[in-house]
Amino acid sequence: MQRWGQQSAAQSSTQMPIQPISSLSPFIGTRWSIKARVIDKSTIRTWNNARGSGQLFSMTLIDDQKDAIRATMFQEGVDKYYEKIQNEQVYIFSKGSVKNANKKFSTLTNDYELSLDGNSEIAPVADDNTIVRQKFTIVSIANLSNKEKNSSVDLCAVVSDIGEVSTIVTKAGESLKKRVLTLIDQSDAQVELTVWQDKAENLEATVGDLVAVKSARIGDWSGISLSLSSQGCVIVNPDIEQVQAVKQWLATKNGDLTASTTLTTKGGGGGGAFDERKTFSAIQEEGLGTRDDGKPDYLSVRATLTYIKQENMSYPACPVCNKKVMPVADGGDTYRCDKCEKNVEANHRYILQLTANDHTGSQWITAFQDVAEPFLGMDAKSLQQAQEQDSNFVANLCKQLCFSPYLMRIRAKEEMVLDEKRMKCGAMRLEKMNFKKESSLLLQEIGRYMTMSQGISA
Repeated sequence: MQRWGQQSAAQSSTQMPIQPISSLSPFIGTRWSIKARVIDKSTIRTWNNARGSGQLFSMTLIDDQKDAIRATMFQEGVDKYYEKIQNEQVYIFSKGSVKNANKKFSTLTNDYELSLDGNSEIAPVADDNTIVRQKFTIVSIANLSNKEKNSSVDLCAVVSDIGEVSTIVTKAGESLKKRVLTLIDQSDAQVELTVWQDKAENLEATVGDLVAVKSARIGDWSGISLSLSSQGCVIVNPDIEQVQAVKQWLATKNGDLTASTTLTTKGGGGGGAFDERKTFSAIQEEGLGTRDDGKPDYLSVRATLTYIKQENMSYPACPVCNKKVMPVADGGDTYRCDKCEKNVEANHRYILQLTANDHTGSQWITAFQDVAEPFLGMDAKSLQQAQEQDSNFVANLCKQLCFSPYLMRIRAKEEMVLDEKRMKCGAMRLEKMNFKKESSLLLQEIGRYMTMSQGISA
């Protein structure tokens, strides 16, 4: 049985002999053919602007001469090839444009890049191991502090904690899936890595797994943190030479996955096992949310949920921009979106008002759609329907959820409301308290305190 595109590739290779990547230039047009291994395949990205909309994904191609070139697939080529092309596999590529490289989106030294679409020909070929596999330039976690912000690094480390997949909404209204891993290596330091979109959802790593991370970008959010680039990857139990040293170090830990140095002091909204815990009183005492640059502050609080406002728990929203919409007179289920300037069928989105208490006081907190829906366990429309069938449904649900301890990730920011400054706190995460994890963190805090005390007395 022939594999996809094999015949086409054979015909193309007969008409156009395989050539090295180094020979590609804009002057040869579309009549070229290369044999290359795919590495750093990105997720699909979309755009929608005044000039139109579309989709793309990118990848790095490397040939048997160890030369590499960036290739970007556009539009219908994404639907045709995205699921078929896999990292580390070898293919024959032909029929695409060669153009000058945009160094803003590529770290390769090649002056050119490939632009591919649905007319491009790509077919798998047998891997004869003449083309090198993906190379890792491993950096220790402790050495990340010596690297520049936004630089790209590779790691070989152990997963000491892994969070659940969560959703954030960007300023542009785009929903992004994310997952936060805490990594530790033999430098006895740990750092948080955020993985995005389908890579977050499909990640199969668990606590204790050894992983290789390719192309993580260094950020300075809450100390030092890492974000997996669109072309990066996390490989579980990788077959690379640096693994042995980490395995030997891990064997000496006897299951203890704590580190003496934590580079990420607080999670960037997604949270990891080593977020610094604060109290509600810290918002006022430390002036959180009142920064000169206007940016919010984030804090993780252990608190008890004491009240859920049962009125106006959701609002009708535009399915495109998520803005509140107004019903059209005599329009039935039709609403008007002023921003999109069109009539729409509304989606209902949560906007919960909650009160939580810890031992230092209480705080009003707002929980929007992406936090409220998993917290309540159903979408807003289903909640409305359940309430219509049983007038006590919402009251009983709120009763079940209240007066239980939660770990809350809070976004605090001072805003002007009717010419008056008010502290607005939004819930980025609401999780039932994991007593085992919180007890472990308390023991670590006690250990650090004892170490500091011994240092002072000495």
